[in-house]
Amino acid sequence: MNNRFKIILLRLLSPIFAIFLAALISSLVIVFIHQNPLKVFVTMFSFSFRRIDSIAIILYNATPLIFSGLAVSVGFRMNLFNIGVEGQYLMGAFLAALVGFSIKGLPAFIHLPLTILSAIVAGALWSFLPIYLKVKKGVHEVISTIMLNYISFSVIHYFIADLLMDKSQKMLNGLGSPLVRMPKLMPTALMPRMREFLNMFGFNIPKHVYLNWFFPLGILLAIGIYYMLMRTPFGFELRAVGHNPDAARTSGIKPEKVYFMGFILSGAIAGLVGLSDLLGYFGYMDLDFPRNYGFNGIAVALMGQNSPIGIILSAILFGFLNRGAEGVQTFLNVPMDTVIILQALMIISIVIITKVMNDYIKRMEKREVSKNASGRTAGVQL
Repeated sequence: MNNRFKIILLRLLSPIFAIFLAALISSLVIVFIHQNPLKVFVTMFSFSFRRIDSIAIILYNATPLIFSGLAVSVGFRMNLFNIGVEGQYLMGAFLAALVGFSIKGLPAFIHLPLTILSAIVAGALWSFLPIYLKVKKGVHEVISTIMLNYISFSVIHYFIADLLMDKSQKMLNGLGSPLVRMPKLMPTALMPRMREFLNMFGFNIPKHVYLNWFFPLGILLAIGIYYMLMRTPFGFELRAVGHNPDAARTSGIKPEKVYFMGFILSGAIAGLVGLSDLLGYFGYMDLDFPRNYGFNGIAVALMGQNSPIGIILSAILFGFLNRGAEGVQTFLNVPMDTVIILQALMIISIVIITKVMNDYIKRMEKREVSKNASGRTAGVQL
């Protein structure tokens, strides 16, 4: 078998091995809580895929994870760990909500792109300080981004709960507690759902499904990132710096410039993470706005082997797990924590298997190089 083909095959099989290993270990956990593992997995699949609206919900769940995984993977390609995606997407959603409700009178074809652009700018700006400190002062990006995550939580809480809280909110359910949120976004700032478009092809998507056009936008962005990485000079520089910054510098590439541009790109993508929920579902930002997409994006990027196409598949897998969790919780009374354990086991499994596979692939490549070098030496001697 050709070594190159074998390497590609091993990389493709790594996530599959990880899934089976995680499922095997999860089965032991399910048995421990006195449930039938086979019944649990069958229920997850049947609940998730027997109806078209359930599949659409899986894709909706996967949408923010696609953006998050792509943001993390750009950092990984440079051998940088952008753990600040969490704070960057929250700041992006916050600025998008501010633009979405405060600007009035614009047509949708201007207001919606402006709202999306504001989220991109916010994410990029929030990533500026950590990469500046990294490049200029040598501060590790993990430390600075973690600190900025906490700062973003506090800043958003202050603005939503004090300065920008919608004062017109009535007491929630008569319990004496107002809904702490910003004003609702203008209709011109909201992302249309895909329901009407898909129903034209006979899919019959019901009204309660919030799958919107951010999903195909995420697919297009993944394709664009792949093209950028594999077909452009900047993509080559980014990958070269990630493999060996000293060798890249010797060849004329400036690692500091690549770090700066790549990290800003990562932050800009991160700014898009929360928009599917903000512009396609809630229509406002409150203190309970969805969290942890940034941290889950790390798992998605690892599961997808930092490949844009792999990230799409990985995000859909996590979307399926979240949807399937609702099924087993409803029909089998299995705790939601069981699916969280399954996700964690998948992450651990993919990290271990990827490490083992990569070490094996490196040994294969070294043997191939040594073999070729020996062949050339023998040819010279002859």
